[in-house]
Amino acid sequence: MKLSAKKEEPVDYQGTEERKSVCDLVKSCQNGDTEAMECIYNSYKASLLNLAYRFTGDHFLAEDLLQDIFIKIFLNIKKLKAPEAFKSWIYRIAFNTCMNSAKKKVRRKEVSMEEVKDTGYSETGRNYARQQLEQAIKILPIKQKVVFQLHDVEGFTHNEIAEIMKSSEGTAKSQLFKARMKIRNFIRGV
Repeated sequence: MKLSAKKEEPVDYQGTEERKSVCDLVKSCQNGDTEAMECIYNSYKASLLNLAYRFTGDHFLAEDLLQDIFIKIFLNIKKLKAPEAFKSWIYRIAFNTCMNSAKKKVRRKEVSMEEVKDTGYSETGRNYARQQLEQAIKILPIKQKVVFQLHDVEGFTHNEIAEIMKSSEGTAKSQLFKARMKIRNFIRGV
């Protein structure tokens, strides 16, 4: 299956006015250009860190996973045959790295709904709603968290998510539906 690529905005390169497409940066990375690698790192670190955090719920562990993800990206970038599929490719690496980490984790602490609701957040406007959403996302099963993150936050299509997670498009849609329902019920207090 060939990954479909989204059109992406050019990114700043070398901290100057020069802008390059992601495909150009990937090709530069494949040729060993460390400045292009740095540009790719800076362009994707926030969204990949957010994805890793959704898996772990631990900022420090997410940062460790982020480093593992980028090591894998840059060690394997020469194997990428279609630079236009770069974004889907790195998210597949991130997903697999996070899943492998989750499998290695022997004990997981289960959090009850009461513990999540009794976190002591202030109930003021937008901040409270954001905190409720974050808490609702934390209680989702891993695959639902990832699908929610990839679709509703990162903007991937169901087909792209299915390719990243190596599942069917129907499974991706189902996981997103279930995630949204659980979030909605949590926020409503159901």
